Amino acid sequence: MTEVVIALCMFYHGGIIEHTYKNNISDCLKSKRIAQREVNPENVRFACGKVTAITEIYMGKKKIVKIIEDKY
Repeated sequence: MTEVVIALCMFYHGGIIEHTYKNNISDCLKSKRIAQREVNPENVRFACGKVTAITEIYMGKKKIVKIIEDKY
């Protein structure tokens, strides 16, 4: 299914290397703060935002299969 969702994206050298579906912006920002504490901020950047993505339900949870368009 294609829809606009909130995603936490991890960028490395300018490209998205990982993305995670979040229910709302509050959950996304909370996860972003936790992730930033765990990694070296000089190498990796995290961002929350709305993305147009192909999603699926897998084992009862919504997952992002592919990001079609980001709005960063």
